[in-house]
Amino acid sequence: MMNPRRLPPLPSSTSAAAAAVDDMDPRVWRRLPQPLVDRVLACLPTPSFLRLRAACRRFYHLLFSSPFLHSHLLLSPHLPFFAFVVPTAGHLILLDPTTTGQVPSWSRLPLPVAGGPAAFSPAAASAGLLAFLSDASGHKTLLLANPITRLLAALPISPTPRLSPTVGLAAGPTSIIAVVAGDDLVSPFAVKNISADTFVADAASVPPSGFWAPSSLLPRLSSLDPRAGMAFASGRFYCMSSSPFAVLVFDVAENVWSKVQPPMRRFLRSPALVELGGGREGAARVALVSAVEKSRLSVPRSVRLWTLRGGHGAGAGGGGGAWTEVARMPPEVHAQFAAAEGGRGFECAAHGDYVVLAPRGPVAQAPTSALVFDSRRDEWRWAPPCPYVVVAHHGGGGGAAAGFRVFAYEPRLATPAIGLLDATAPVALHGMHG
Repeated sequence: MMNPRRLPPLPSSTSAAAAAVDDMDPRVWRRLPQPLVDRVLACLPTPSFLRLRAACRRFYHLLFSSPFLHSHLLLSPHLPFFAFVVPTAGHLILLDPTTTGQVPSWSRLPLPVAGGPAAFSPAAASAGLLAFLSDASGHKTLLLANPITRLLAALPISPTPRLSPTVGLAAGPTSIIAVVAGDDLVSPFAVKNISADTFVADAASVPPSGFWAPSSLLPRLSSLDPRAGMAFASGRFYCMSSSPFAVLVFDVAENVWSKVQPPMRRFLRSPALVELGGGREGAARVALVSAVEKSRLSVPRSVRLWTLRGGHGAGAGGGGGAWTEVARMPPEVHAQFAAAEGGRGFECAAHGDYVVLAPRGPVAQAPTSALVFDSRRDEWRWAPPCPYVVVAHHGGGGGAAAGFRVFAYEPRLATPAIGLLDATAPVALHGMHG
């Protein structure tokens, strides 16, 4: 954070001119109107403000000021961070893909889940909120948490008993949509992918605290992977179905599922659906990231990225939507990535213009490396090595053996949507340590 008493020198033809502006009279800063100071602070990125809050008591108490939090939500810059969650680790590992050179790219943030991470597993993320799903089979509990403010809120118990469902989350300033799909417990010893439950909360709805909509039926022969998660764009959730691969599309307004066929579905490995673009401006696009392995020599092994246009589905039979290949990993980068992956697959997420691919390790641990793709610049580069060594403790929960997961995460001071639920009071405010 820049010290206001030690501003960097302005370009000048003489060193005397630079020295004149190096030190500013502190009386100037003391005379600035407080609303103007608050306006400047509201424009700071969340990590910068968290470091600044210890400067004085008044800055700290701004965290409890609703007008300031509203201004910060509107004015602070969008941060396309990625959150790596290792089961039972107790904290997030954050990656900032925009940093280069000697600036640290990795940081840590404590998890706010009460009762220990062993009871809940990370399931989804949206608009500064993380969703954690209860590991116990039966009617599921979904917790929403803001790791910065330590706010926790639980959705009402899901109406359908399930084992390990797939979860989607789309949160806005005044709304929450959550989808819990698949793995219906048809008996104490059997599960089937039959239905999905949708929770909707909106400040303009009655009641504003939300409700579970009537269950929707999944397309026939659906096979969901809870680790794959869901992507959300233009009022629809998208998730992968395997054996054979297909893209399932859920229209929230119509409460109806449909299918879209993916490209090269017979040759995909570790496919993942992500939200590309979007942010605070513009609309997100659904993108498919996957390794391609085809026996013919004319199609070399690679990792490719496609975007979907008009993916509204065409009923349960499939069809609808056109895929366009927009990027392909260069051969030299793919050789390095394949060596790091070792055939174990990879975790993938997208945030804004950035896509992160993290090879899974031989044991359940934090990522040792991450490949960043900048879609705007069409640039592939390796992030600096993760400095944190975290190994999950097996047997501590339902997701411990599955290794880390990665989500698109934006650290936010204000997540007003969580107020629609019965949120607990903040315990303590945590900064990011790196």
